[in-house]
Amino acid sequence: MLFSRTDPHVPSGYANAAPSRAGIIGTVAVHALLVGGYLLIPAEVIERYTPSIIIGTNVPLTPPPPQVPLERKAESKPLQKSIDSPYVPEPNVNLDTSGETILGSNFPTNLDPGIIEPFNPGVIEPARDPVLTAVSIDPRYMRDFQPDYPPSMQRAQEEGKVTVRVIIGADGHVVSVEKLFATLDAFWEAARTQALRKWRFRAATRDGVAIESEKVMTVHFKLS
Repeated sequence: MLFSRTDPHVPSGYANAAPSRAGIIGTVAVHALLVGGYLLIPAEVIERYTPSIIIGTNVPLTPPPPQVPLERKAESKPLQKSIDSPYVPEPNVNLDTSGETILGSNFPTNLDPGIIEPFNPGVIEPARDPVLTAVSIDPRYMRDFQPDYPPSMQRAQEEGKVTVRVIIGADGHVVSVEKLFATLDAFWEAARTQALRKWRFRAATRDGVAIESEKVMTVHFKLS
């Protein structure tokens, strides 16, 4: 069934409904309780904080007991034995030392002195000088000592001489040649070359052992 909004018997929303007195009183009571409870909360629940002031007093500490100085013990001094009179041995002490006991040992005293012989180092010979043998020319190579005449000096009819110091090894060979004097360089070169190549010696010895030595030699260059 359809009703028309202009029908006076049909209610339109809540505009024409009459308010209830009990509902109004209940609503007011609820709001009153809420407001009253809100006003009572700060006084009953929240407690205001008031800082407390602590006042202290100085309590004196018990002073420590006084320190008692340690007594130093007197250093003990060695007892000094007072000697009233010099010690005199009793006359009945046997001081006979003819027995076999010496200083508490059982070392016999009746050894035959003939078995103990004094140490004789013998005759110590003084150190002798070593036996030296001088270097000499090996006669087997005597003809090889004269160097060849330099051709330039021979054409120029020049004569001269050379003096050298040679170092001779233990095998008799010439190790080095030192010029002491030379008339001309051509003569010196001829003598040095011949000495290093051909000269042979009997080496010097010390107590029969060959050693290195030196010798001064003079070579003459003369035209025949």
